[in-house]
Amino acid sequence: MTRPLVSLPPRAHCCDLFPVPCSLFPFPFPPTLLLLGIDLGGTSVKLGVANGAGSPCARATIATVPARGSDDAIARIAQAARALIEQTGSVTACGIGVPGELDASKRHLIRANHFPGWTNVAIAQALAAHLRIPVALENDANCAAWGEFRVGIGRGARSLACFTLGTGVGGGLVIDGRLWGGANGAAGAFGHIVVDPDGPPCRCGQRGCVEQYASATAVAARYGRGSARDAFDAAARGEPDAVAVVDWACDGLAAGVATVIHIVQPDVVVLGGGMAAAGTVMLERVRAGVARRVRAAWLTHVRIECSTLGDDAGWIGAASWGARMAESSAMTS
Repeated sequence: MTRPLVSLPPRAHCCDLFPVPCSLFPFPFPPTLLLLGIDLGGTSVKLGVANGAGSPCARATIATVPARGSDDAIARIAQAARALIEQTGSVTACGIGVPGELDASKRHLIRANHFPGWTNVAIAQALAAHLRIPVALENDANCAAWGEFRVGIGRGARSLACFTLGTGVGGGLVIDGRLWGGANGAAGAFGHIVVDPDGPPCRCGQRGCVEQYASATAVAARYGRGSARDAFDAAARGEPDAVAVVDWACDGLAAGVATVIHIVQPDVVVLGGGMAAAGTVMLERVRAGVARRVRAAWLTHVRIECSTLGDDAGWIGAASWGARMAESSAMTS
């Protein structure tokens, strides 16, 4: 039998409600609070325990292996989480960020392109049952945006837009200190902003989406001689064919960023995900491409930056979001 990590009131189910007294969660959260975050990716799962200030206390990474099914993955995630908690001590709440489409109540993963066969998975409820702690489910890019807003490059801002650049391109929006999900929770799909109606076809059914330029998949395919990282490394060395690919990718990304700035005017636009590790090779090109598209006066108070949390953004954001949801539920229960 799994040992409970926190005590839950007998009246509450550990997933149907976040049964934690709101007095535990003044915002911002106290540094003594320990929170578990999980970032579910197509190839790996990043887990960590952070304190209430967002500082990592322990980390772990395991393989996802989606083909083995959701039950197998959830059991291994729970095992890795318990091992982390053994190192750090009991945690108060947990959040998990997942790619794909979530139901409106944020309880089920309806489907995800990189997880064949994972349909209507009650992932938060299953993890809560394994761990006996409250678990909040959110989109992975939203978690990265929230992490950057709370403790990363966007700390102190009122609004933030985050582009997550990996196998695909995701996005998250924070407006006036609130994670903005839109009418059905799917806002921030920046990867499917069309920047060229005659551009490459996208699996969403459109053509010329940002994802077809600025994802690692698109860059590697265009380069044809290795990974996206190889292309950016070669461009940094000045190799002409790599420079052409990187210019093409960053121009597509800049067009998407410019669109978001025209609509939202966030304080900060964050470039995150694995591709953002390219740093100034990417950042300078994107800033220049945005400057060609947006009036200078409209950029005066908008910063475009690379993530400062790197690979930790997703799980740190998920951990903080889990605590925020626990606080909100306790306040309304």
